[in-house]
Amino acid sequence: MRINQAQFLATLQDGLEKELIQVKKIQQLPLAHLQYRKYEKAWNILECLYHLNLYGEFYIPQFQHLLKTAKDKQKEQYKSGWLGNYFANSMKPSEQKIKNKMPSPKEKNPLGLPLESDVITTRIQQINKLLIIVEQAKNKDLEQKRCPITISKWITLQLGDTIHFIINHEERHMLQIKKILLHMEKNEGVNT
Repeated sequence: MRINQAQFLATLQDGLEKELIQVKKIQQLPLAHLQYRKYEKAWNILECLYHLNLYGEFYIPQFQHLLKTAKDKQKEQYKSGWLGNYFANSMKPSEQKIKNKMPSPKEKNPLGLPLESDVITTRIQQINKLLIIVEQAKNKDLEQKRCPITISKWITLQLGDTIHFIINHEERHMLQIKKILLHMEKNEGVNT
């Protein structure tokens, strides 16, 4: 799939900016709201954010390193790889629905961890780093460099596809948080 790289990255940047606004609003909530669980095995808000932080710890340094060594872009079009495009699209939620439900790997599942609101500070820092990464990516060849992924050391994806995948992953869990807040409002009578 070929797309204009500037438009592609502008869309990703817009998603991150919306996420940053949402996380800053979440930061104002009391700890009890952040730890609210829809049901016993459902993640709470802090667990969703901590899950994203775990992925950020892996991918952000990868992106920073690859962008430093990436060549300057030579064309306006970005051509996504078939596997990277598949992974990115499988992560993308529809407007109000998370499709393709999939369990998180055990080491990325934060269910039941004793988390505090400092998780939010880390999330904000990581979103800001991702915004810088997307800005730097505007002038780089995102097809040439390949990024390792967490699910297999044998699979690498184009840098642009991996950035796309991670930002769709962020969007997926921010929708999950939105649903937690709506559930809390509806069932507990709490205004968020």
